[in-house]
Amino acid sequence: MPNVEVIKKRLIEAGADPQILDEVEDEIKDIPEDANFELLASFVNFFGFLEDFEKYKRKRVNITLAEPVYDLLKNLATGVVDAEGKPYPMSYFLEDIIVWVLKDADRFEQFLKETYSEEGEEDEDIEGETEE
Repeated sequence: MPNVEVIKKRLIEAGADPQILDEVEDEIKDIPEDANFELLASFVNFFGFLEDFEKYKRKRVNITLAEPVYDLLKNLATGVVDAEGKPYPMSYFLEDIIVWVLKDADRFEQFLKETYSEEGEEDEDIEGETEE
């Protein structure tokens, strides 16, 4: 069984927030030593974000969207207002959609299957194992 302190140290080295690690210590003990610690650190920090998203700074990113996708999102976002009744920023609307998909493992797996499965592979999970 891996040493929890060694796992915590490797996660911190990979960028995980130490305060969040204290909250998920029970789950840490199950992480194998050959795990992808950078990916796991991202997950740890994401769960911390879900707990207190207001404290996080936003990082500017530049994305391109197909015009019909952009137009639809823009029109949908115009119907959303913040707590003060002001128009909700499009970037926050997109972030909310992304977070909604990511925060539920089953929903995210469904997204991956439906979006990235080849035709005829719908019954296989993401790692290529057949579902039972």
